[in-house]
Amino acid sequence: MSAGLAARPGALRMMRQGPSQGDTRYRAAHTGAVRDQRLEHEAAARRAVSFITERAAEPITVADMADAAGYSPFHFTRLFADRVRVTPNRFLAGVRFHRAKQLLLAGDDPVVDICHEVGFSSPGTFTRRFREEVGVAPSALRQLADDLSVSTPAPFTLYPDGVSEADLAEGLPVPATGLLGTVEGTVHLPAGLGGGPGLDALVWIGFYPTPSPTGLPVTGVLRLGEGSFRLPLLASAPWLLATAVPATAEPRDHLASPRPAVGIHPRPLSGTTTVRLTLAPAAPWQFPVLSALPALVPAHHHFLRRTS
Repeated sequence: MSAGLAARPGALRMMRQGPSQGDTRYRAAHTGAVRDQRLEHEAAARRAVSFITERAAEPITVADMADAAGYSPFHFTRLFADRVRVTPNRFLAGVRFHRAKQLLLAGDDPVVDICHEVGFSSPGTFTRRFREEVGVAPSALRQLADDLSVSTPAPFTLYPDGVSEADLAEGLPVPATGLLGTVEGTVHLPAGLGGGPGLDALVWIGFYPTPSPTGLPVTGVLRLGEGSFRLPLLASAPWLLATAVPATAEPRDHLASPRPAVGIHPRPLSGTTTVRLTLAPAAPWQFPVLSALPALVPAHHHFLRRTS
């Protein structure tokens, strides 16, 4: 090898100089192509989201969504899951259940009527899945709204069974309970949502099994406004999500806000660490917040009286 390089002194010079202009142009073109593809996939996903939102009550299929996005069903399903973090059918279900929450809170229509209005044919299946996705039954959601009309919950921390505050302070794994460690962090809110006396937001922060706010979190904390938090991290729920609404918001906005402030840690967590969560108004293509978080309030917990 050394003899070859000696016979070709220019070769060593080229190695030292790095990539040629041709290589640089190729890399730039490749980077641009990847960026263009990413932007096109985002645009396709947003077209599909608009289609799903407008036609959610209809019996639409993945093929229908793919047509709206301009892709084959196979490629559409992959790009949608990559950009939105859930499958197309999962997103459709989320839109339907969020709409059902809004209808339940807007009046006293029978659950069976709302079931059909949002695109379900079986009231039994609708009620079962609603409880799984929202965390409470349809009738219980209405009761939560009644409770919130006279008071709002005071801050508290939700610990999983078998995990104590002392375990949290030590920050060490507890294998028997699935505790991986402790996550400490700060949460930051959009301008105008959490500043000033009487303007504090209720900020819910919790760990979920998936990157979608469905059901109820495994561990969580409710705090007023921006600031710090500390939560146990369990192997079964590695995704950290947060949402916030003004403390003085109407009950329907606590339970089914059309555009809450939301935040998510970009990756599942696996051990003791420190994080920063910055919330922003939810984008139309983001999976809706289905969790009925006020249902987490412990029995006999102190409530803050609502003021007009």
